[in-house]
Amino acid sequence: MKLELAKKPTPLEKYIFDGKEVWIKRDDMTDFVASGNKIRKLEYLLGEALERKSDVVITCGAIQSNHARATNYLAKRLGMDVILFLKEWYPGRSSGNFLLNHLMGAKIEIVTPNEYEDIDEIMRNRAEELESMGKRVYVIPEGGSNFIGSKGYEDAVFELNKQADLEEFSAIYVATSSAGTYAGILSGVKKLGLKVDVRGVVVHKKPTDVVVEKIKRILSQLGIEDFSGINLLRGFEGKDYAYPEEEDLKMIKYVASESGVILDPVYTAKAFRGMMETMGEREKVIFVHTGGVFGLFAQIQALEGIL
Repeated sequence: MKLELAKKPTPLEKYIFDGKEVWIKRDDMTDFVASGNKIRKLEYLLGEALERKSDVVITCGAIQSNHARATNYLAKRLGMDVILFLKEWYPGRSSGNFLLNHLMGAKIEIVTPNEYEDIDEIMRNRAEELESMGKRVYVIPEGGSNFIGSKGYEDAVFELNKQADLEEFSAIYVATSSAGTYAGILSGVKKLGLKVDVRGVVVHKKPTDVVVEKIKRILSQLGIEDFSGINLLRGFEGKDYAYPEEEDLKMIKYVASESGVILDPVYTAKAFRGMMETMGEREKVIFVHTGGVFGLFAQIQALEGIL
């Protein structure tokens, strides 16, 4: 079952940056509290949770996880309790998404980076514990990134295809972390028989082969047997996930001052910089803005250096 939770269709807007033509798919405008790309995935994931008559949702992420914040908000709207396992990370800990999750009353459990390596097992164990007490539990993986959630970004491509002639664009750029958004976009492109390149700017240090294997697994589950066209761009992840470089922070300021579009420090600033540094001078591309504005407030100290 698919729910209708996002404000759709989101706008597709034309901008010129440094003489380059960039059309931005404004998925930062899918909602307010649940804004960003995660809500499209959650339309399917929480739909399945309701079908199963779940009363508790468990998920995970970094301390400033957009996915955790969106899941918390939407699950509560649908009458379900929420448990969030969040990976310990100190800068800006009490602000942004983390603050919103506290305000919305999620049960939050902090895990260390080492513990987070086994997060799927940790969530599964907690689900079994709650189910032994009579609860109905639905577990959502990191980022909502499985084939069920990825259907949301197949839908986004179908939506884009109604907004513009996608054959006029050479590429679609998107930030890539847990890989579900990228896999959904690539699946949608393939199902429509489009030639447009799908370029994922990786924002963490996980090995490329690990990310590629996850994309292939999701594509297969979505009914795609042709794994060609996976195009991941490396070199823009910086120190690691959630650690923006000075160039990323400057990109946030540049894009905001040129267009009024606000990027975030974890995903879209890195992806936008990757796009600007790799796209050809005469290319016409689409940038999928996956949201994340609340995480910006966790980086105030770092941002002060470029303001």
